Amino acid sequence: MLAQRPQRRHGLRHRGYATKTRALELRNESIMTDTNDATNSRTDAARTAKRGSPWANVALFAFSAALTVLVIEVGFRLAMGLPMLEFPNWRIDNTVILNGRDVIIPDPKMGWTLRPGNSSPGHHTIDHGIRRNAAGAMIRQGAILAVGDSFTEGWEVEDEETWPAYLERKTGKPILNAGIGGYGTDQIVLRAEQLLPVLRPKILIVGFLEFDILRAGHTHFGSPKPYFTIENGALKLHPPALLPPRRERGFFVGAGYRARDVLGHLAAVDFLLGRLTPDFWYGSEKRQYTRAPNDPVRVTCALLERLKKRTDADGVRLLLFMQYYAESILDDDVQTDNAQGVIACAKTLGIELVDQFLSLRDLVEADREAIRPLYNHDGKNFTHMSARGNEHAAGLLAKVLGE
Repeated sequence: MLAQRPQRRHGLRHRGYATKTRALELRNESIMTDTNDATNSRTDAARTAKRGSPWANVALFAFSAALTVLVIEVGFRLAMGLPMLEFPNWRIDNTVILNGRDVIIPDPKMGWTLRPGNSSPGHHTIDHGIRRNAAGAMIRQGAILAVGDSFTEGWEVEDEETWPAYLERKTGKPILNAGIGGYGTDQIVLRAEQLLPVLRPKILIVGFLEFDILRAGHTHFGSPKPYFTIENGALKLHPPALLPPRRERGFFVGAGYRARDVLGHLAAVDFLLGRLTPDFWYGSEKRQYTRAPNDPVRVTCALLERLKKRTDADGVRLLLFMQYYAESILDDDVQTDNAQGVIACAKTLGIELVDQFLSLRDLVEADREAIRPLYNHDGKNFTHMSARGNEHAAGLLAKVLGE
């Protein structure tokens, strides 16, 4: 019996040790659980703090977007040489508005034309919608015929202040001003072809504003207009076609147009959206802008080639007169890509060229303010040429005609 006691005490000690070990394990598990809970709580709190509130995220996104737009706007203005602290509505300034001019009437072939016999202060037309140069002017055959857009017609100046009127006085030769505002290069050539057999001029001056080339790439540019495509190597005329009117109703449509009015003060936004989606950016229920499936430079060159063949056959001297908005003169030391393309093909075709860009650019390089008197202004924005600008244009043409 004495031999069995140590075994019993040993068993009791073993059970006591096991019990203490289990207690330690339970305590450690409890400590680890508490530690994990605390760690998880801190992690969740950190994640919540990192995410922030939804409104804080919205504010951060808005600030980042505004900062990005600001950087782009500043960079664009620096690149284009635009003033930093002026915020005109660039969208409205670039919008062509034909509605509201009483002198404009619809034309099934041209889209629109000038009303013959119009008599309004400073603006008078005679037969074929030709703007007179002075009181009592009449249609004369064998004259010099000038076709073009609003720069030729002479928006914002009196009858006697257009460049055709100045050219008539400088050369002593009768000039017929058949320019019509808003025309593209396609309409200008059609206008020339329409009047050549009627007026039988000795000289034809085709006035292109570099922006007119862009208009030739549209089926609608404020109003329905004709356009051309080139199919199987030949020009195909598409007559003006009306579009169904748009309804500018609804919350989202209204919000979009309100946003457009605000964003129009950003030059970079106007440059981008005016090219990506001109119908939304410039259009309205009455004015629509729709691109044509063509290359306007290629179409313009093909039309000049056709016109050159026509004038050569009729024994008519043909001149191409290139003009520009003031911004094109101020912002670049070379003509736009479109203008360069048309100038290149005109030279290839053997068409006499008078380009106003270089003479105006020389003035700007000597004194940036020297160009200001040559254009009219809407506030701080340049618009059409002033009387002085038109006299400058006529001087360039008179020199070439006298050679």
